[in-house]
Amino acid sequence: MLTYKKRDTFLQRLHPVSGISLIVLYIAAFLTIDNPLYLMGVFLSLLLLSYFDGCLNEILKYGEIIFPFAFLIMILNPLLVKNGSTVIYNGHFNIPVLGRVRITSEAVLYGIVIGLRMVCVVMVCGFFNMVINPDRTFTFFSKFMKKSALLMSMTIRLFPQIMKSYRSVVEAEKLRGGEILNKGIKNKVKNYGNIVNILFISSLEDSGDMAESMYSRGYGIGKRSTYFNEKMGFWDFVYVFVCIGIFAYMGIINSEGLNTMNYYPKCDNPFKTANIYGYVMVLLFFIPAFINWGFKKWKY
Repeated sequence: MLTYKKRDTFLQRLHPVSGISLIVLYIAAFLTIDNPLYLMGVFLSLLLLSYFDGCLNEILKYGEIIFPFAFLIMILNPLLVKNGSTVIYNGHFNIPVLGRVRITSEAVLYGIVIGLRMVCVVMVCGFFNMVINPDRTFTFFSKFMKKSALLMSMTIRLFPQIMKSYRSVVEAEKLRGGEILNKGIKNKVKNYGNIVNILFISSLEDSGDMAESMYSRGYGIGKRSTYFNEKMGFWDFVYVFVCIGIFAYMGIINSEGLNTMNYYPKCDNPFKTANIYGYVMVLLFFIPAFINWGFKKWKY
């Protein structure tokens, strides 16, 4: 299951503001951190938090889905980007489109970091789907941002819904005797192209059905009814305070240049650019995981 499922865990009981604050913090960290050592540390804290919440397997499935695209970026970046001073390979022939291949260690490392960053962001979005109730979130934020909350709710459901439709189409084709898993790149591209066409048509039909359903129920005509009465509890304030503190510390680290790492023209050594302030920042990201662990360990 790549969508929300009620498991009655500590993170699922939190107020939507607390959960959104945690997700925004992780996304901001993965988009702004340059040093791969810090990036790996924050990524490990996310995996540990998912493990304590009991949704690690689902989060790893998101990583499996996006990894081929990330791996493609890791390969294409050294081939397309010729910047960098440390040359690993210098080709002698002109290749169509690519030209003369010149691979540098800077381009290789930067491609790996970008691929890792992509995997981390997608897994954070998967973590969002696992721990945050979309109905509670939509109900709470719709009081202040009606159209934006609706758009956010529909966007969150988009990727899991497409994956569910994709699996249904593949199973239907297999039952009909379709040759989806044929060997050969040409056959695979043709067959998967047909699947994408089916998904596109079904998405349009689902959009029409959703619009008709919303219109028939009078969405947006009168005052919205509320089914959840959300109140901030003690641990909600703790989580929000921790997230604000980590975000502020991360902002100070970035403003002081303590998170800076240059990849071009010559790549800096990540171990030499790392400092005690950066390691403290990474350790701070483990606080939400240990709070979750403590809640499971001691039933207070």
